[in-house]
Amino acid sequence: MTVRARRFPGLAAGVVGIATLLAASAADPPAEKKAAPDTAGFRDAAAPFLKQHCVSCHGAEKPKGGLSLAALDPDLVNGKDVEAWKAVFERVTLGEMPPDSEPRPDAKATARVLTWVRAELEKAGEKPADAERKLQLPGHGNRVDHDALFDGTVTAPSASPPRVWRMSTHAYASFVPRVSGLGGKGKVVIPQPFSTSSADGFKDFAALFAVDEPTVGQLMRNARRIVEAQTAAKGGKSVKEFAALLAGTGPPADADVAAAVRKQFHLVLLREPTADELARFAGLVKKNVADAGREIGVKTALAAVLLLPEALYKVELGAGKPDAHGRVMLAPRELAYALAFALSDDPPDAALLKAADGGKLATAADARRELGRLLAGNPANLPRVMRFFEEYFEFPNAEEVFKDVQVERGNQWKPEVLVSDTRHLIRYVVGKDKDVFRELLTTNKSFVAYKTGPDGKPVAPVPPKNSKKADLGIDPVGVYGLPKDWPWTPDQPVELPGDRAGILTQPSWLAAYAANNETQPIQRGKWVRERLLGGVVPDLPIGVDAKLPDAPEKTVRERLAAVTHETYCWQCHRKMNDLGLPFEQFDYLGRSRTAEPVADLAAPKVPPKKGQATVTPLKDVPLDRTGRIAFSGVPGLDGPVPTAVEMVKKIAATDRARQVFVRHAFRFWMGRNETLADAPTLLAADKAYVESGGSLRALLTSLLTSDAFLYRWAK
Repeated sequence: MTVRARRFPGLAAGVVGIATLLAASAADPPAEKKAAPDTAGFRDAAAPFLKQHCVSCHGAEKPKGGLSLAALDPDLVNGKDVEAWKAVFERVTLGEMPPDSEPRPDAKATARVLTWVRAELEKAGEKPADAERKLQLPGHGNRVDHDALFDGTVTAPSASPPRVWRMSTHAYASFVPRVSGLGGKGKVVIPQPFSTSSADGFKDFAALFAVDEPTVGQLMRNARRIVEAQTAAKGGKSVKEFAALLAGTGPPADADVAAAVRKQFHLVLLREPTADELARFAGLVKKNVADAGREIGVKTALAAVLLLPEALYKVELGAGKPDAHGRVMLAPRELAYALAFALSDDPPDAALLKAADGGKLATAADARRELGRLLAGNPANLPRVMRFFEEYFEFPNAEEVFKDVQVERGNQWKPEVLVSDTRHLIRYVVGKDKDVFRELLTTNKSFVAYKTGPDGKPVAPVPPKNSKKADLGIDPVGVYGLPKDWPWTPDQPVELPGDRAGILTQPSWLAAYAANNETQPIQRGKWVRERLLGGVVPDLPIGVDAKLPDAPEKTVRERLAAVTHETYCWQCHRKMNDLGLPFEQFDYLGRSRTAEPVADLAAPKVPPKKGQATVTPLKDVPLDRTGRIAFSGVPGLDGPVPTAVEMVKKIAATDRARQVFVRHAFRFWMGRNETLADAPTLLAADKAYVESGGSLRALLTSLLTSDAFLYRWAK
């Protein structure tokens, strides 16, 4: 585990100060001898790669992007062509070059050239790690070659890096009421100290967050409030051991101090303190009481337990003697916490802790046994499982997108109802646990304005006062395309019309991938490219205004073509547009349509009402619902598609889409992006899923008993 000074500004200042002092007092060090350039490595690895894959576009004459690689100097040590080599390293590392239209280079050849470039850049004093660091960020996992992950050529044992994984926001929201009695589960009545990622993709990557100084400050304030609740007579979780310690005057009794320390360890860490910890915290209590009095001294010491790293992080360092591959398995308690937090926002239950402390959580078979118990019900009822689908599909974002529905008189728009319907659909499909991935993408069933009570049974909508008609919160006719005389029924899911199939045609998903009053085919296509086909769409270049022209008389398809079919833009948009345009059969609220309203500039203007602007009449233009699959890398898949439903069904039937889904599941539950070394884990998980008939339970069991989950590299 590496502790970076940038995470602790005080530490960083100390390091800088010491370095400055040493530099001032020491004699000038002898000049370091520069390492010789590896010209043989250039000849054997880099030069053939550049010739085969690069110089046809980046040659001496009219090189694309102004970057010529025809005569790169291999002598990076002396600073020649360093910037060009850095560009090569970044583009090849991130999979952006060669482009998709060109043959993909051999994975081993790519590895050899990257190894050579990295070594030469380091010799030249450059840091090529930026591109590699980007590979570990959410939204960049697809950059690892898909075929290399699933062709079976990588067989070496895998593991994850040792790490200390910061508690998630959801886990903290569950932690506070458990130890303090403040609020209810999931409802923190004190400020949330942790943040989440705003980027696309999964929000809780192990290496994404650190506890910085502002966070520490908030944690300290929260710890004091938690202790106040623990020691309050009312409104919290009054603890008798703490009350006994606070009573009386003078030095506290040793027995009372020990009892209070043990109790706080059990509340916060679910374990007995070690002898050293007991002695250390007992001493802290006594010192604080002597310095600040009984009340302040006791409460400050109790708050200190809440700030221990073990209380704020999942510790995953591993223990024991490294095996022949240099790996150590997670310690039993580490594994217990890893399994618990993989599925829920709560720490291990009593049975899991008993197994860990009793020596019965030390093998993959032990983990498989416990998972059988933890996954016995519907996995979608587990918080982390449902959160995976929420973050994978991102349909809850419908609640965050403002919709301009005032112009549509009488329209019901309650996105929380649509989001809830999709959650119910996920529970239904995962509960059946058969062909889960394809069913979620292709089922014609849906829940509509469906709500359940505490007993899990459906609750019928109740008409509001002075009305005979129940308020569903949505218009099931307009939003779901159901018949006009459709009566709400508890017998759900119901079958939807033929232009709907799966979550990508659920109003919640469509509304999430739309703006306030218009659709977003680019974002919808980007989702299909990345989440189903496993493709890569480069980041938006700096200085590019990603905005469609203001031409209300044209359809979105026409406006999109006007700006994205330029050569510069089309390199990226050809990967998105044709995958997103078929969804134009649905409007920005997720309603099905056969025509798109555009401004009728030839019609006379409507005279404005007092205080309003002139209204331009609209006309309906028939929709073009066609699209095209391209650059998929799947034989026989590329080609035109007539509708969004047909496109999604075609993609969902491929091995590629299923394997990409497995890759996303790996990222969520491992808290990191996959690497080539994880190929055996991915292959095993995909095999378990297929052989079980598409069981999510089998997929999770395979991932959470894999080497990547159980083992950490010792060095």
